[in-house]
Amino acid sequence: MSANKSQPGSGERDIAFRADPGVFEDARLTGMDSLVRVRTRTRALGGMQKEAVVEYGPTGAVWRLLCDEGPWLNGTDLAPFPLAFFTAGLAAQLMSDYLAEAADRDIRIDHLEMSVDNFFTMEGSALKGTMAAGVDPVRLAITVAGDADVEELEDIAVIALEDRSAGGATLRDELVSRFSIKLNGRPVRWSGEDAPTMDTLADPAAALEALQPAAGEGHAEDIIRKDESAPPPAEGAVGLKSDQKRSVHVHTGARLRSDGLKELAVQCIQPAGSRFVFLSDDAADVGGQERAPSGLAYLSAGVAFCFMTQLGRYAQIKQQDLSGYRIVQDTVFRHGNPYDPAALPVDTFVCLDSGNPVADNLQLVHMGEQTCYLHAALRNEVEVELQVSDL
Repeated sequence: MSANKSQPGSGERDIAFRADPGVFEDARLTGMDSLVRVRTRTRALGGMQKEAVVEYGPTGAVWRLLCDEGPWLNGTDLAPFPLAFFTAGLAAQLMSDYLAEAADRDIRIDHLEMSVDNFFTMEGSALKGTMAAGVDPVRLAITVAGDADVEELEDIAVIALEDRSAGGATLRDELVSRFSIKLNGRPVRWSGEDAPTMDTLADPAAALEALQPAAGEGHAEDIIRKDESAPPPAEGAVGLKSDQKRSVHVHTGARLRSDGLKELAVQCIQPAGSRFVFLSDDAADVGGQERAPSGLAYLSAGVAFCFMTQLGRYAQIKQQDLSGYRIVQDTVFRHGNPYDPAALPVDTFVCLDSGNPVADNLQLVHMGEQTCYLHAALRNEVEVELQVSDL
């Protein structure tokens, strides 16, 4: 298995930046309805590194994000792992929903912190086709201070999670992922549910290659940075073993800064990983300044990155030829403003460069979805265990 050799920029400053949307010729994602459409274009770089460009439809903001893996997958640990993007995005979105619900009640929030713990499983044999990802309940703890009693502060959390949050709907709703596939530039019939909106899209390779940073000011500095490095694991690259029975625990600690940005520190607890710090801001369509990616942008990038990792990992385990792979992924949400949030099925356009037969590449996509932790979160109803306390 090999991958494209296009390299990202060096240095932590390049993990995330605002990008110029002018290279994308696809139809804009804005619409006359109230849906939030997020398009994520992703390609494999060298090793386990991946690059995503996330377009937030309602405002047209475009963010370029770099992803890597830790030593458990022979990554360089330069940038956050896929689950870090998803959990950071989930925490950021839940914070936004909490603040929106408090504002609707005219309640001042003086201090807000959250911790989000996500738990995933992987079990089975890649060679036998039985390996599958699973997801366990999410633990959400909120510490808050404001001009309301603890009972109302807790009720705000419940309503924000259940009746406002598109992120909460992503966990709660059972969503079947849909795919469209091209192998070496030619369409391939997918055996599962087709992605109806993806057949007319172009391979994102050329646009990603031409991407440039956006001009202008107003963007946060150090949008994503590595804060603490973890030592190499004694067991080596456990994620590349053909047979798996293990658990993954990802922790996010989030706080609202005085400048209104959300700061999210994400670390893999099991297996032990490095800590990365994300900044997030609300998108302009919901009253934010858009100085950094929104929660839904990060969440969407996490789903794309995780699926990409599973494609590369499976090809490596099977020793399958995969000289290049890219995806275009559409995630669609409805904010609960005031209520009735929703997440729609995820549509993914997969572009594969491979000398292997069509059947092998269909199995590659199938196993990529089956072993993707975040596609498991999409297709299952995930419980959220909520705890609220005041200062």
